[in-house]
Formats: sequence, structure tokens, C-alpha cells
Amino acid sequence: MALQNSTAQVKHYQWMLHDGSQWLNLNHDSVIETHYCQPGAQGIALFTSDYGRIFLDFDKMEIEGDQMTPYRQTSLSPDETEEYLWYFFENRRWHEYGSQGSSKKKASVTSPDIEQQYQINPEGSCTFTIGNMSYSLNFSAMTQSNLHTGMQRRVRRRPKYNSVIQKTSSLASLIQDLSLSSTVPPAGDEGVWREHKANASGVVCSVSNDDIEQTYQQNPQGQLQFTAGQFSYMLDYSGMFQVNNTLGTKRKVRRILCRNQPKSISLQGMALSSAAPPAGGYVWQFRGEEGVWTEYKTNNACGVVCSITSDDIEQSYQQNPQGQLQFTAGQFSYMLDYSGMFQVNNTLGTKRKVRRILCRNQPKSISLQGMALSSAAPPAGGYVWQFRGEEGVWTEYKTNNACGVVCSITSDDIEQSYQQNPQGQLQFTAGQFSYMLDYSGMFQVNNTLGTKRKVRRILCRNQQ
Repeated sequence: MALQNSTAQVKHYQWMLHDGSQWLNLNHDSVIETHYCQPGAQGIALFTSDYGRIFLDFDKMEIEGDQMTPYRQTSLSPDETEEYLWYFFENRRWHEYGSQGSSKKKASVTSPDIEQQYQINPEGSCTFTIGNMSYSLNFSAMTQSNLHTGMQRRVRRRPKYNSVIQKTSSLASLIQDLSLSSTVPPAGDEGVWREHKANASGVVCSVSNDDIEQTYQQNPQGQLQFTAGQFSYMLDYSGMFQVNNTLGTKRKVRRILCRNQPKSISLQGMALSSAAPPAGGYVWQFRGEEGVWTEYKTNNACGVVCSITSDDIEQSYQQNPQGQLQFTAGQFSYMLDYSGMFQVNNTLGTKRKVRRILCRNQPKSISLQGMALSSAAPPAGGYVWQFRGEEGVWTEYKTNNACGVVCSITSDDIEQSYQQNPQGQLQFTAGQFSYMLDYSGMFQVNNTLGTKRKVRRILCRNQQ
């Protein structure tokens, strides 16, 4: 990774290193940001032309074994802030607060609730319940403690990738009480869709049109919880309606294309005008190996040749958002369904989730110029270790897989272990899972799912 003298910001974030005398910007730092926003990533291994291999620890925010200091600088306007999410570690997985853990019970607080308390006192704590148990979350120690048993769990606070939100609601008009009595239109206007230009009651809504559009883009079949005044609501994208969780009042919702304006979601009796989507357009991804979201490309980073790109899919989607698209990847053919947001392998029947996300001025790939995300290339005549992964493609073990999976070992680490005991085994982690690599059988096993993959050791002649 190349370093440069500090300059003006062009993104809302910039990763930097202090070498003891000056702050230096890290070029092509979108890959660092991508990993930092994943709760399962403890850190990232980088290879710099100036300082060699370094490891950036996200939890401690330091460079292991080095005097250099990392820093993530943000550049936001006074009315903007980043959206942070809070996670707890349970059963080898990171769960966001508000989602179900292994007990199938949800915490009484969500990420926004915790973040609000954290902003008030970053050195303090907050208490909450899960079922009939009470817990305390210590912001300084970043741990969650069961107040009955004393059991502790790790906690992480990470920004939502590329999520910049307004500190105050950006609704063109603040939402009134959404009961029937508050939104009765004038005589003769019954059933007419209207957009209010002003709100006299001053009722504050917890979401803006941008928030709704962003969550809709992530999951067009999902739901969104929000509050307006003293009431809470559920907005259902698939049914296009909202429900008052207290009164049960149900209202239709629509998302319309406004002439000379960007797309917006209009609620009856609401004004939800949207800002134009930023440069960068939309990116299409499928949920592939080990749950990692991977962008559609003609030549996948894992070596699979695909007949379409993200741009091809977007063009097809614009023509028919409820349609389908046939394509090939490697030796297989697939069907991509826009309404269900999934893809199906036409031969094997394998089904994978698909998503369409807004790309805000960031590159569509995580390829880095002048940066190697693994240990140095093996010497001439050395050995390389690979596993047979997605679609039968042989992929080398690296600290940071080209598909975005953070692995605890490299091909060199495996070779060193193998030299010590060619009949032994090696335990390691990749993403949220742990694995066992068996040298005698030449296979790896996912310790949680039991998935078994072939492994091979090949002679590498003057190439990586």
C-alpha cells in the first residue's frame, strides 16, 4: 500500500498512519474501510512498500509490534454523522443488538439506543434485558455482563459501511400523528395521494425518505420499524403499507418516480422527498462463500468467468424490476430473480441471496494498487496451499482472501506447519467460522457446519 502526504479529504473517511514525524494518508483505503465495518474482523494485514508487512488491530486501533499509529479521520458537514452499529459475540458469531441471539430472544435495546447512550457518556455504561435476564454494557471495556451470572461477552462498535446520515430528520415536512383523524384531506380530496409541504404540529419522525430508500435497496422484501411522535410503526416493502403498532391503523405506501426529481417513497399524508442518489450508481452482489457479499464481475476475483457484470444487471433491472436474468459463471448457468432477490444454479438448484446497494463514490472492487493482502510471495520453487472453493475454483490461502474473507493463516503458515508434521492437522479461522485442515487426508472441515473441501499443495515456480 502506498503512502502519501496528508491532503484534503475527498471521502467522508480517510485511513492514515503516523510514522513518528508526520501523518501519511493510506491510498486505496476502501478495502480497510470495508473490513473495519465488518464486526467479525479483528484487524487487517497490510503489506506496504515503505514498512513491509503490518497488522492493523481494529479493536485496539494500533499497529501490532510497531511504533506507527493508525487513525481513521472523518470529514462530515455539521449536520451529518456516521451511523454506528453495536454487536455482541455469541456462539462464534457477532449479532447486532436488536436481532435474535441463540436464545431466539431479542435485547430490549437496539444499536441506535446504545449509540445514543454512548454519545452522552463514552466512558459510561447502559443496562438492558434479554428475556428475564438483566445485562450491563460497559463502553470502556467493550464488554457485556450478565448481572445474574457474571458471564461476560465481547462487544464491538463499528460504523455501517459508507452510511452518512443527517443529525436531524430531513423530511420536507415532519410527520404528524398518523391516526385517521390527523390526516383527513379536505372535502373532495378523499383518497388523493398528496405530499405535504409544511407540518404545523412539529411531530418528529425517526426516519427520512433517504433512510427508507436505503433500507429498501438493501432488501426490497423487508420491513422497517420507525417512530413518529408518540407512536411506533412498521413499514412493509413487499406489501407497500405501514401499520401503527399501537392502534393497528394501516395505510398504503407507494414509491414513485417524480419527473425532474429522483425516486422517492410517498406515504399518504407525508412528504418524503429524496435527494438525488450520489455518483457511483448501484452495485449488484450475491452472497457467496462463507456468507461474503461479492460483486458480479466478468472475471470474478476468485477466478470464475461470469457472462455479466453488475452494470449489465442494473441495466436489465431498470427495464423490468420484477423480471429475471439468465447468465453463466464458470461451467454453470444461473437465473437471477429481481422480485425475490436471489439467484439459482439451474443445474444444482443452489439458491443464493442477491442484493442491490447504493455505491457512494467508492470503487466497485477491492483491488489495491501497490498493496498485497497476504504474506510475501513464496520463493522460486516453493509450495502453495489451496482449497477447492466456490464453483470448483482452487483458491490460495491468504490472510485476506480476494473475495473479502479474513483468514487467520496464509499459504506460508500452512507450509511451515506441514514441514513440522506432514501427518498432522491445523486449526484456523476464516470469516465467522473455524476450520480444521488435515494434511494426511488433504481436506479442510468447517467445525460448525461440517462442510468438507479438498485441499492441495502445489509446486510454485517463480510465481505466486
